[in-house]
Amino acid sequence: MKKTMRVTLNGCLLLLLSAGIVLAADLPDRDMKILKEAGIPVYRGAEYTNGALGSEMGARFASSTPVEEVRAFYRSQFSSWALNDQYGSWVLYKGQPGGGPAVYMDKQQVMVVKNQNLPAWFGLVKNKTTEIIIVVPR
Repeated sequence: MKKTMRVTLNGCLLLLLSAGIVLAADLPDRDMKILKEAGIPVYRGAEYTNGALGSEMGARFASSTPVEEVRAFYRSQFSSWALNDQYGSWVLYKGQPGGGPAVYMDKQQVMVVKNQNLPAWFGLVKNKTTEIIIVVPR
């Protein structure tokens, strides 16, 4: 009985984990609509991992493209946006330059950084270490 129960629990856990990975592949329609309305594109080939738009939290994506290339893409898309690249962060935001996080917390923003933990956290391939966080506060 114990062995059967353990096999069943392990099977359920495996099913739940694999379902989570499959469900994480696409940005929810509600959030895609918010991105379209804001005019913020998701970087080509980036994979949605978690988060939600319409809040201060934002949605997280992972890419295998080098960080500098993704940053250049967003910089070209939003050349009029301000950039905060202090303290190891890189945040492009719709607002006036200057100040720290308090200046851009309630603004539309795109953050692009290297994050070696993404593959382990989200079951991604090992080279998906470019993290893209897009925030569109409502």
